[in-house]
Amino acid sequence: MPPLKLTEVVRGLDQPLFVTSEPGDASRLYVLEQEGTIRLISGGVLQDTAFLDISDDVQGVEWEGDERGLLGLAFHPDYATNGRFFLYFNTTSDRLVLREYRRSEANPDQATPEEQKEFLSIPVLRGNHNGGMLAFGPDGMLYVGVGDGGSEGDTQDPDGNGQNIDVKYGKILRINVDTYPTPPAGNLAGGDPDIWDYGLRNPWRFSFDSCNGDLYIGDVGAKAVEEINVEPRGQGNKNYGWSIFEGSGCYPPSQTGCDLPGHTPPVTVHGHGTGDGSITGGYVYRGSKIPALRGTYIYGDFSSNRIYSFVWKNGSLVSETPLTGDLESTDTLQALASFGEDAAGDLYVVDYGVNGGGRLFRIDPE
Repeated sequence: MPPLKLTEVVRGLDQPLFVTSEPGDASRLYVLEQEGTIRLISGGVLQDTAFLDISDDVQGVEWEGDERGLLGLAFHPDYATNGRFFLYFNTTSDRLVLREYRRSEANPDQATPEEQKEFLSIPVLRGNHNGGMLAFGPDGMLYVGVGDGGSEGDTQDPDGNGQNIDVKYGKILRINVDTYPTPPAGNLAGGDPDIWDYGLRNPWRFSFDSCNGDLYIGDVGAKAVEEINVEPRGQGNKNYGWSIFEGSGCYPPSQTGCDLPGHTPPVTVHGHGTGDGSITGGYVYRGSKIPALRGTYIYGDFSSNRIYSFVWKNGSLVSETPLTGDLESTDTLQALASFGEDAAGDLYVVDYGVNGGGRLFRIDPE
């Protein structure tokens, strides 16, 4: 592993939660801000005017640690020609929605604020565990992460949503944005037609390996364990165990002899006893600047600001390497909200910050 560093790209972001680029153009980055704006970084410069501002429709932050807001963004694979993109957010009317928007025909640095279509609208149950990740898979379908609906106090998944295939909560959904609501072939049979995978607590961030299409899922844990799941390309319909299992163990931990035939255990876990407490799923590096890093999955933890990596190959975990010390992430970051990937394969780290102190970093070789 070569020496690495975090290079600051921009600062002055307001509660940033995600970053991505449009397909085929790494010179333009788009940062989601939780209150409802998308900021454009063009040529390395943060633009004064937002690409999109839908803050009037988005549920704003009301308390420290509020998990609601503008949570997910995905550009259509043909965005360069059709200008279509998709957002997932909490509305002011206590709904979780997936909506389509369009780039302005007059100005590529702006989007039209009017929605084009609403695909999903489900009630917010308790405010937390909303999920929020959106990503187009190698099959051209849009994948949507939805949390289990939240919990209050020590009660976890009180409605049993993780294992209930008749509801969208606690799932990764898969939809065809051109034929919705007709479900694409291959979704889970016998329940809600949008389900691809289930048994998840809060899949805050997931990603597809841009080289081979494998799906990496960071699922936020409950009382003891954070987990990363890896799904080979196209092999969906998996049950990841929540809330019968947390990580590789029974939930609650005091329970013994839990049984869930056929469920898929995580590839790696991180216990809360070491200071980790909220997994932030990342990306497999496929860029050109750091050849020795290619094929390595990089992820981290929101609570500890630690950054980790592993290599998963041919169905098994090959190696695990901590990157916290090399990147000096615990000294540099305030809250590791998300990772991001641009069209060139470079990886970014989104620092949530406080009081307008959000920043964006790029992982570079020293």
